[in-house]
Amino acid sequence: MSFRDLTLLGLTSLIILLTGSSAISSSRTANLSLNEKCEFPPLSSLQLKDGDVILRRGNSIFSELIARNFPASEGMSHCGFIFKIDGQYQVIHTISKSLSDIDGIRINTLEKFVREAKQNRICIIRYHKKLNSDSMKERCLALLKQKIPFDNDFDLNDSSKLYCSELLRYVYQEQGEPDFFEMRKIVGVSVIDFSTFFNTELFIPVYKNY
Repeated sequence: MSFRDLTLLGLTSLIILLTGSSAISSSRTANLSLNEKCEFPPLSSLQLKDGDVILRRGNSIFSELIARNFPASEGMSHCGFIFKIDGQYQVIHTISKSLSDIDGIRINTLEKFVREAKQNRICIIRYHKKLNSDSMKERCLALLKQKIPFDNDFDLNDSSKLYCSELLRYVYQEQGEPDFFEMRKIVGVSVIDFSTFFNTELFIPVYKNY
């Protein structure tokens, strides 16, 4: 099933069957209370480390669907790895061409990644074990160089294409970590449950502004 299929079915099946027919209107009502963007603190105060994970809430209807169908994900709908590259914090992540000018894996400054979050709301977490962050960075940069496309089929058995949380899962497994991600079926497709990132046995909270 393609990204477009999921999106079309999501607008009907996901909203009506999983969240109820009032989901759209209730989300609009909720959004009205979020009038101001959250301030993002100076990076020096965050004490970031290579390999930290950043989560954000996107502005698209698809982001609304993700947030509403993963109720334990604190409203987050997108993720990426933070690395310091050329003296600047960058985020390596992946987005579908359906939602972006380019398809697949890309690199953005941390500031740009945050600016594209809904009301600047983001969360930064850290894996509970110390991994080889240099190896993780090298692998992510190699995937970036290969221009790995977005996984529109949401196929966890095919690493030639990756969606956002699938990218993180892939890199962790290459580091020898077990497949610790929770799964959930949506419209018959098994996808990574964002609630995994809020399992404090796996990830340590570093910062959030909501």
